[in-house]
Amino acid sequence: MTIHDTGLVQPPIVPWITFRDQGCWEGVLHLGRKVEWRAGDVIQRPEDEVSGIFLLRSGTIKVAAASPGGLQRTLWLMGKGSVLGEAAMFGRHPYMHEIVAIEDCAAIEFSRATVMETLLPHHPAVSAALLSNMAAKCYIMSTQVEDTTFLSAAQRLGRFLYGVCLARGSRHVPLSHATIADLLGLHRVTVSNTVSALRRAGLLQHHTHDIVVADIGRLARFIEKDAPPV
Repeated sequence: MTIHDTGLVQPPIVPWITFRDQGCWEGVLHLGRKVEWRAGDVIQRPEDEVSGIFLLRSGTIKVAAASPGGLQRTLWLMGKGSVLGEAAMFGRHPYMHEIVAIEDCAAIEFSRATVMETLLPHHPAVSAALLSNMAAKCYIMSTQVEDTTFLSAAQRLGRFLYGVCLARGSRHVPLSHATIADLLGLHRVTVSNTVSALRRAGLLQHHTHDIVVADIGRLARFIEKDAPPV
């Protein structure tokens, strides 16, 4: 059984946006300019003006909401194929969130004029990709409210790990317990305790500090059965 043919549950919506197929962009890359960010770089801050959009070609960035007092809550992570800045550009307002590179990244920047005058009128597949990117963010926000209301910590973590594995095509989840807790709105200790319980249940591999799903099929069945607490 591969990572993609479990076929047991509807893939859950998780706060990690990736689009492995970037084919619709290949014919328009020459219209933009390449930019690179190092891990830890702040890409945008709240109230920064929007000059265009960025297509992420590699790496991962974090989008976080911040309070006036300095508190933060990660809203989602974005990987290759995702687009940054389209909602702010179309809405004609500044960035609302802090956006940080959590690993080295490469992207293509398209100016507002290029998007509005060339991409949208003449490249319908790119227009569809922008809509899919915006829809993913809307679904993430609504799903976070539902999951917080209706699911236990074990259910939420199990769904998250399963969804990330499918999105990345890998059983390895390269996130710390603190990052996962931030994404799911849980306490870090709760995530650590739940990870330990999932390891004892044989759903995650033992003898590793990283989170590695032992059997994606078993994890899918765990979710399908409403993920009773382990």
